[in-house]
Parts: sequence; C-alpha cells; structure tokens
Amino acid sequence: MTVRITRTTRSTNTIRPVRPFGPGIAAGSAGPGRRPALAVGALLALLALAATACGADQPPSLFADGTVQVGTKNDQPGTAVVRNYKFSGFDTDVARQVLKAVGAKPDFGIVPSEDRRAVLTDKTKDLVVATYSITVDRMKDLDFVGPYATTYQGLMVRKRDNRIKKPDDVVGKRVCTWPGTTAATILESPRYNRIQVYEEPDASTCINDLKVKKTADAVSIDQMILYGFTQENPDLKVVPDITYGSANQYGIAMAKGHRQDCLKLRDALRNYLGDNAWSQDFATSLPSIPKADATWETDFKPRLETVDSLSCRDRPQT
Repeated sequence: MTVRITRTTRSTNTIRPVRPFGPGIAAGSAGPGRRPALAVGALLALLALAATACGADQPPSLFADGTVQVGTKNDQPGTAVVRNYKFSGFDTDVARQVLKAVGAKPDFGIVPSEDRRAVLTDKTKDLVVATYSITVDRMKDLDFVGPYATTYQGLMVRKRDNRIKKPDDVVGKRVCTWPGTTAATILESPRYNRIQVYEEPDASTCINDLKVKKTADAVSIDQMILYGFTQENPDLKVVPDITYGSANQYGIAMAKGHRQDCLKLRDALRNYLGDNAWSQDFATSLPSIPKADATWETDFKPRLETVDSLSCRDRPQT
C-alpha cells in the first residue's frame, strides 16, 4: 500500500587556449606575461581530478547490470503472490513493464509491509513495488514513481454475513488489519474509535481470522487488495459502499539519490498508462474488479497529471 539526489554541477571555469610560443620563447619557458607550460599542465591535471571526483559522487544507475532487485508481497492474490516459486500479480506486471522499457528486468524478493522503507534505505532492494501508497511523509525519505494504481480503503466480510452494509454497521465490530499500512493508521484515528480495530502480523492471518476462526467481523485494507483476496476466497466479499479516508496512490519506491533513474521510470510508467497494456494487465490480474465495477478504469487508473505531480519529488507538486 491502505500508505534499491545528488546533482553534479558543471564547473563554470573555462580554460583559455594557450597561445603559440612567440619568437625567442622556448617551449616550457616563461616569457613575459605568460604562464609556464608546466603550470598549465598541472592545472589541467587538477581539473581532471576534480571532474573525476564529481563523477565518483554520482551513484551508479540501478539499471547498470540489467537486473534490478525488487521487493514485493507474497500473500496478496491479484496484486502480488508467490505460487510454485513464481511471482505474479499486478504489482509484478507493473515492475516488469516499466523495467523492460529501461532495458532491465526484475529479480523479485519478498518484503513485509512494515519493512518496505527499510529494505530501500539499507540497500537490500533497489525498488519496492508492493501496493506502497505515496504519502507526504514517505516522500521525505524515498522517491516514488507513480501512482500506477489508485484505490480507496475498504472492508471485506464473509459472503453470507449481511450485518455490515453501511458505515454505521461497523460500530462495535472487530476489524482486522496489519502493521505498516495506511489502513491501520486511518482506523486508529478518533473518528473510528467505536470500531474494535486490531492488528495481526500479516494479511494471511487476518484472512484466517475472518474465514476460519471467525474472531474477526471484517478485514480492512485497500479495496484493490480486498478484491484480490476474494478471487481465491469466494466465500468472502467486498462491501461496495464502505470506504475510509482519501484515495491511496500506489507508487514504485526507491531510495533517494537516483533521480535520473526515477525520471526514466516515470516516463516508462506514463507510456504504460497511455497504452492498452495497463488495462489488459489489470483486468488479467484482478478480474474481480471489472466484474464488480463498471467504471473500474476511471476508478483505479491514475491520471497522467497525478503521475507528474507525485513522481521523483520531495513533496507533491500542486
């Protein structure tokens, strides 16, 4: 989500061309008003060293060797799941598409929600594509490319449980979510203090609480994620008329200091969103959403203006 910049400034110093040696002035000697050739050579050497040092400060491209370490989820059907050692879902589709456009391919690894920032700042992963919502606070520490999808936080219940149909019906109910998500933060606000919110370590545990133990009355996370769960759990359903907070904007996250790579991925994402490939990948990975929502492309596909305002920035552009 429910939420693996250094600029190199070109020197303004210019080197004036050395004038031809005049009559009676030997090469390497210092005539009147002239700089010795040895001094000029030393100056050039110093400038070359300075340029090399500046270049050394620029981190290598994340795409340099053609393979990028990408953190994603493993327990969210539809968005990112692992089956038979193979990663699939819309998040992984997005990663493959944008990296292909910059001449690289992903090497996926599993990252829990609460570790998404840490694996980037400690350089364990180059990118995180794991339903990671772009927020103002997160933009202070990370760069984002996106959004590549937009969704509101929602509610999922057992299919035969008709007790919850509108927001007031959730009062007094036990609602499960998991740490590291914007869903947990939103439901902890005083506005929802009449809901019995509790956290489990991960999505799988919350689903088990809802389906098997029945210790939860509902699970709350982004609707896009919830619809994915219903694809493998037909005895569960998303409550269509209950949402929380503002829209969540999923982004591709990276550590700061790779702004040029970020901009290349932004351009690749803009092309992806402008093509039919985005809609095809989304509908293939999350077929439950087009079935439930006739205006799904309008509801879940980001606008290019939003991509421009949130990508590769320290704060949203207004």
